[in-house]
Amino acid sequence: MADGNSDGKFTRRARFLSSSLRSCLNGRRFRMALPAIVSGGALLVVISGILWLLAPSFIADPMLVLEKQRPAKTYVDRYGKVIWQQPGWDYQWRYPVALSEISAPVIQCILAAEDIDFYQHHGVNYRAIARAAWQNLSSGNVVSGASTISMQLAGLSMPKKKRTLSWKWRQAAAARKLEKHYSKDRILNEYLNRILFGGKIHGIEAAAQFYFGLSARDLNWAEASLLCGLPQRPNAYRPDRHLARAKDRQRVVLHLLTRHGVISAQRAAEILHQEPLRFRDFTLPAPFEKGFPQRYRHYFELAQQEQPNALVYACPLDTEYESLIHHALTTQRNQLPNVDDAAAVLLDSRSGAVLALVGTLDFAAGRDGQVNAATATRSAGSTLKPFIYAEAIDGGIIVDSTVLLDAPLRYGDYSPGNYDGVYRGRVSATEALSLSLNTPAVRLLAKLGVPRMSERLHSLGLLDDMPQRSDHAHGLSLVLGSAGHSLLDLTNAYATLARSGRFRPCSFLRQHPTGGPQDGRTVFTPGACAMVNRMLRQRPLSGAAVDTAWKTGTANGNHDAWCIAYTPDFTLGVWFGNKDGRPAAALSGANAAAPCAAAIIAALYRNHQPPEWPDIFASLCAATLCAESGLAAGATCIDTRSGLQVAGVPLQRCTQCKQTEAPTTVLHILSPAPGTYLCGPDGHATIPLHSAESSCLWFIDDQFIGALPAGTSRPFLPGPHSVLIIDEKDGCDSARVTFTVKAQQ
Repeated sequence: MADGNSDGKFTRRARFLSSSLRSCLNGRRFRMALPAIVSGGALLVVISGILWLLAPSFIADPMLVLEKQRPAKTYVDRYGKVIWQQPGWDYQWRYPVALSEISAPVIQCILAAEDIDFYQHHGVNYRAIARAAWQNLSSGNVVSGASTISMQLAGLSMPKKKRTLSWKWRQAAAARKLEKHYSKDRILNEYLNRILFGGKIHGIEAAAQFYFGLSARDLNWAEASLLCGLPQRPNAYRPDRHLARAKDRQRVVLHLLTRHGVISAQRAAEILHQEPLRFRDFTLPAPFEKGFPQRYRHYFELAQQEQPNALVYACPLDTEYESLIHHALTTQRNQLPNVDDAAAVLLDSRSGAVLALVGTLDFAAGRDGQVNAATATRSAGSTLKPFIYAEAIDGGIIVDSTVLLDAPLRYGDYSPGNYDGVYRGRVSATEALSLSLNTPAVRLLAKLGVPRMSERLHSLGLLDDMPQRSDHAHGLSLVLGSAGHSLLDLTNAYATLARSGRFRPCSFLRQHPTGGPQDGRTVFTPGACAMVNRMLRQRPLSGAAVDTAWKTGTANGNHDAWCIAYTPDFTLGVWFGNKDGRPAAALSGANAAAPCAAAIIAALYRNHQPPEWPDIFASLCAATLCAESGLAAGATCIDTRSGLQVAGVPLQRCTQCKQTEAPTTVLHILSPAPGTYLCGPDGHATIPLHSAESSCLWFIDDQFIGALPAGTSRPFLPGPHSVLIIDEKDGCDSARVTFTVKAQQ
């Protein structure tokens, strides 16, 4: 094959060598020096042969250079539709495919056109080199080349300099390097995936898509023979611009196929005249020439972060859902004075797949237009309260009908109030959560302890961007979102409640990189989730007409408005605000975010079956509660009523009702004793747990532990702690000890 790099210098050198050779052969001195010349020539041949044999050892592996050239990426939605194709290295359109995914005619045509002896030589075809050298010297011009497929592939890894003899020598040595380290099929596959077919179209798959709108596996003989003729002069033979030249080159390829005995002359004629060339409409842009869809930019960026080196991103993105969410956000934003932006995340509640993500409403809106508000960290207001209640339920501290106090309180300098400034006194836990009352939630957090709740939020992925110790500094304000969270993380945490307490990382890929949907880890019991879900469904989400659990949040000072709404099918997070942090009177969760969330949920269920919530009696059991406190009724409780509690989790007994007679059993905690303990070298204090009464249940920092065998010890980190025991028989008697653990100075 001609390399296409002939020039005047080669012609002049050939003529000079020819004339010099004739004059030397006629000279007397030459005849006398002939033996020495022969000996020197033989030595030179031997040295050259040794250097040639060793040459691959001194050449870098070309494949390592080629593998650094990033191919194009394809993004596909949940239904298999290609949404966008992203160009790769040097703005190349290249889509690697396996050799088995390339049609047999392509393989036959490329071998016939470029290197019929590919499977016989070892990178360099010496017979072809000799033939090409004789033809070129005889004509005085370069009329034939001897580059093998391996040499051409090696050349793609080398700088695009002038192709001198030294360049060709390095190319040949690099081809031998390839043949030593890689199989013939691998080399042929890489070659077919990288050769140029015109413009920026590299590789047979991109060429098949660009010229025919087909995949490489679907090319017939006519299309294969036409495409395999392009690499010799890719831009000169482009069929979209020079169809006549391309068909002339196709005839040459078909002639080579018949000459090498691959097909008969009759079959070649049939291919040329009868088989169709199924060109796509070149007046329309190729699929991968379409402009970047800005509205999916944030989604695709997060998919790339999840699996950086993928070539095809099969995403669970539902473009119809994304459109209706974008429309609902825009409509609501336009009705909110001094509010510029909004964001939303929609998850499949069961799998955690991200069905839609809107990170901004307008990419052209100034310098902040392209900022993804769905991943930005902001004060989340009251959106953490359901997790506080779930933890308290799992600890046996409350149930949904437990009576809590909504009244002014002060912990040191911290004195939170309710959003509306009204205090309601004694309220049920369901009322406190559904109305998003602050003081009951803060009292619960104080009882649970900030370290314990911080650990639980870490397990929900809500504090992963900060060290676990630093989030303790937020203190009791943690319940009001002072630590800051992103909409994406919050929405995914709520999906844990929707799937009965199993946490899974959300995913932007239909198949998770680690090998499919993960079972995740248990954060809450199914019973706690069933109870919280019922509490959050107590008030209907106005405008949704669907049985939906939902919670709003408003950042202090009206900087951000949130609403998370979920069903067993979908978990939706909505945010309204200004990216520069400007407050606005309209930014409240109830008035800004909740109506939009309701509109989206209603739209999602227009063509979807109503949600089927799990049967609460599968994880909850009947309990006799004190009518006064809503805790487990004790012997001193006068009025009782029926209620529910989490199966397997003992509910604390009521201690508010006055005891009318002396207790039959006196409980006493022998260890730990009130006071102060010092940490050991390992950063904690190991303290024995021992009581005077053996049959009792233990609570450590208000977390239910259960019965403990004699001789049990537990490690305690620095800070205040409490230990509570209750009578295992009827729970009427209890004893509590508080103590402090200090770090060593």
